[in-house]
Amino acid sequence: MNIKVIILIFVLSISYTPIFGQSNDLYLPVTINSPVFEETPGTKVQAGTKINNFGLHFQLASRLNDNVVIFSIQQNNGNIELDPLNFNLYKAYDQETHLIQSYPEETLYGELAWGRIFSFDSFLFNTHTLKFFVGIGNQIHNLDSRYFVQLDWGSQSEKFYAGLSVRGNYTSVQQKKLFTIEPALQGKIKLWRFWMVHQLGYSAAVKNHEDYMKPIYTVGLNYAFSL
Repeated sequence: MNIKVIILIFVLSISYTPIFGQSNDLYLPVTINSPVFEETPGTKVQAGTKINNFGLHFQLASRLNDNVVIFSIQQNNGNIELDPLNFNLYKAYDQETHLIQSYPEETLYGELAWGRIFSFDSFLFNTHTLKFFVGIGNQIHNLDSRYFVQLDWGSQSEKFYAGLSVRGNYTSVQQKKLFTIEPALQGKIKLWRFWMVHQLGYSAAVKNHEDYMKPIYTVGLNYAFSL
């Protein structure tokens, strides 16, 4: 996958904003969905689509040796809702003072990340994998940018993956600085070239005397292929 093409797509997506209305100007939690790659030689690519309790999530990821580039979009036209665990009712009494969004609404968010993968031999699984990512995102409806680092650890076999991700985000919401921690548990099953994704996580605000968190539930598919 040509990295320049991915960057161009990202720039175009964050620059096209007229069709999206303004929202409540809150921080949108982003499901992590770290891709799983096979270790065989060659350039690996994954394209995925998922749904969570905030909307749809699209992702394109490419691995060349131990380097990974990920381009993601989180989108909701205001009518998309998946909430089997009633997470959208997970609100604080003083919701208006909280900066993290807790329900679906019209929104568009894009991000670009680069990372490295480290693999280790495992007794029960084929490998243990450790992934480290750095990236930038743009919440387009209010033009707020965020910066993040992410660490993944997981055990992987030919058909299964189980792991933990932890992401730290720094951004500004309603002219207030906001730092969030987003841990997530991931389970994935491979059927042919498809990885079935199941993920449960939280977005936790780190603020003096105002700590709170919002849950994120995600299901979907990644399609894996080689170039």
